[in-house]
Amino acid sequence: MKRKKILQLNLMVLLMLIFFPLNSFASLPSAPTSFYLDELGMIDKDTKENITKTNRELEQKTGSQIMVATIKNPNGLPASDLAPKIFNQWTIGDQTKKNGVLMLITEDDLTDKKEIFIATGYGIEGRLNDGKVGRIIDNFMIDDLKSGNYSKAINEGFKAIVAEVADEYGVELKGNYDYYLDVNSQSYSGGISLGSLLIMLIFFIILSNMFTRMSLYGGGTRRYYRKHPRYGRRYYNDPFGGYYRGGSNPFGGSSSFGNSSFGGSSGNSYSGGFKGGGGTTGGGGAGRSF
Repeated sequence: MKRKKILQLNLMVLLMLIFFPLNSFASLPSAPTSFYLDELGMIDKDTKENITKTNRELEQKTGSQIMVATIKNPNGLPASDLAPKIFNQWTIGDQTKKNGVLMLITEDDLTDKKEIFIATGYGIEGRLNDGKVGRIIDNFMIDDLKSGNYSKAINEGFKAIVAEVADEYGVELKGNYDYYLDVNSQSYSGGISLGSLLIMLIFFIILSNMFTRMSLYGGGTRRYYRKHPRYGRRYYNDPFGGYYRGGSNPFGGSSSFGNSSFGGSSGNSYSGGFKGGGGTTGGGGAGRSF
């Protein structure tokens, strides 16, 4: 009987380790009251001051928060796993816009392996997509990180992120960020060029128009428009069935950009230091080892 209980206990422990590995119990650092957390001592005084003053201005104008954290990683978790967890626990960025960013640097206690991962909020992923985040690390950070110039790497990467966020919202900040935007735009390689995209778009429009006309005139008996039997108004034949009135939006509804409120007030209660604004991330971003 005693032996059976021991076997059951061992089985329970084994199942717990399978479904709840030890790494999942790793404690996350508490949110700081400043815009940075420097457990590894990588950030010098000037960089801390720049991170703080820039975040104050950026948060006031856009609601965005760009946090920088260097932490010890005793459990050896990948930075790509830690970053989203810390991001969501600290609720970085505006609750509605979800435009926060976390720059995380980790160091494994056992192997001294260091990693950087930049995580982006849902609302800023379109501008700071994974590819662009990776280019920011490669263009402005990785060489200095490998050389041990941590503060310079962090400050340059931070400025590059700030440049993209400010440009996305069309706001001007103190300082010159044009250089970072230029480097990011010039460093894009691979994929389809803007000119090619334009040609493809024109070609698609022409083809779409041809097929639409063929559908509308097909069989020789259908007419492009006809008079409504009751109201006498012209109604265009919809190739997908039904009709829509001339001059209206064929896709239904009307758009009114004038009523849009993209510049609405932030949900944050601004205090000059860091206080989570309610932002979240789905894990978007990019990272490197160094």
